[in-house]
Amino acid sequence: MGIKKGGKLIAAIIAVFSFITIAWFSCTKAGSNLNTCNYYVCENGGYCHRDTLTKLVGCLCPTGYEGATCATVSVAKYVGTWDMLQVITGSDSSAFKNDTIHYTVFLKATATPTTFFIDNFGSNPYYNNIICTLDSTNSSKFIIDTISAFHLLYDNFHIVSGYGSISSNDSSIIAHMITRHLSATSNWIDDTFYLSLKPHLF
Repeated sequence: MGIKKGGKLIAAIIAVFSFITIAWFSCTKAGSNLNTCNYYVCENGGYCHRDTLTKLVGCLCPTGYEGATCATVSVAKYVGTWDMLQVITGSDSSAFKNDTIHYTVFLKATATPTTFFIDNFGSNPYYNNIICTLDSTNSSKFIIDTISAFHLLYDNFHIVSGYGSISSNDSSIIAHMITRHLSATSNWIDDTFYLSLKPHLF
């Protein structure tokens, strides 16, 4: 009778040990959990990954998030008040070429982590909510949406195309844009803009 009890006890201990071992490796194995591996937590839907060569653990972040744990919203580096240098580098009208102005623009967050708004474009308080969308593979680059420019159509001003990038230390933004507007003689004029933005010093 003692042998049978001893055998059952050993079998039970082995079963418990096996369960704990399986649970341990399941919880800590890289990639076994969408948010954790080896106690490394990825936020905002990031996926924990172990590099096959370096064996280092890190996070693979979804578009719109970055950083070691995907905790940083990619668009956050753009949001704020910026001083704009705007130069018309090319134009269908010689009267506009090389026209240069300085003014303040406001880059605002939207409801998504991959887009931001430009407000006060051209130093015009009515030129707001122009959407910029981050590049899906490089958040330091963006395109300027032409559809959202319907806000500017009230005076026949169109954004034809535009794109830009932010510097590696987030201290400046360079962008290029082509616009189209209706002249006083009812002719459409295309202008090419060079835009340079620096953080506004309060």
